[in-house]
Amino acid sequence: MALLDLQSERLRAVPVARLSPQDREALFEPEVVAYLPEGFQGLETDAARCALLDEVQQEAEVVVLETRGGDAIGLLILSHGAAGDRLRHLGYLFVRAAWGQGYASEMLRALQDLYGSQPVVLSGGVMADNAASARVLQKCGFVPGEASEAGELTYIWDAQRG
Repeated sequence: MALLDLQSERLRAVPVARLSPQDREALFEPEVVAYLPEGFQGLETDAARCALLDEVQQEAEVVVLETRGGDAIGLLILSHGAAGDRLRHLGYLFVRAAWGQGYASEMLRALQDLYGSQPVVLSGGVMADNAASARVLQKCGFVPGEASEAGELTYIWDAQRG
């Protein structure tokens, strides 16, 4: 099962290599990456953004979320599963112009459809003050777990439980 197989009514996954410098700039705007882990913020040059994407792709599957019209509007990151471990860590972001249009819910449902028959557990971490992302995960059936000392709450979806 490859993340590049992900598609929905309005979205499809495409390789990161398809991103233009302008796409990368929009994806890494300060407001877009504000709630992401350290390292995603303050990337002032396209070379820095490319280097981060290269680094993340060493540890995870990374795809661009593109509209059917060909606009790059998001990134989806899914960690590689360790041998014998069902857990895969999930991360995503959308350009500001895509906020509030239901793309995150649509992407999560497509991801659940893609992995629904697999023995996988998806885990998404959300900072406590990122209420919008927490609502989306809960709306899509993710169950809240423990909060970390840093204020991150983990949401879990088990494909075998639905």
